[in-house]
Amino acid sequence: MLSWIESPEFHFVMVAFGIVMIVLGIRGYSRETLPRSKLLFVLVASVAWIAYSIADATAFLSLSNFISSLFTGVLSLLFISLFFYWGYTRQGS
Repeated sequence: MLSWIESPEFHFVMVAFGIVMIVLGIRGYSRETLPRSKLLFVLVASVAWIAYSIADATAFLSLSNFISSLFTGVLSLLFISLFFYWGYTRQGS
């Protein structure tokens, strides 16, 4: 019954939603309606969201395993680095 959650199409939509979250966060920050700390939270959450769902999304896009692993690895490293940067800036304030 819940097989649609595991479908590659659903994960593709999740990746698209993560990209929309990043764009909206940057837009809110540039218009000064979103503070920097909340922007970092949005970026960390979005990157984690995308890294979680990109493996099945790349299957939907028919990309090779190498490219899928590369995207997942890069986004995982970006998530870790954003998390450490967020912790470093919170410690300094």
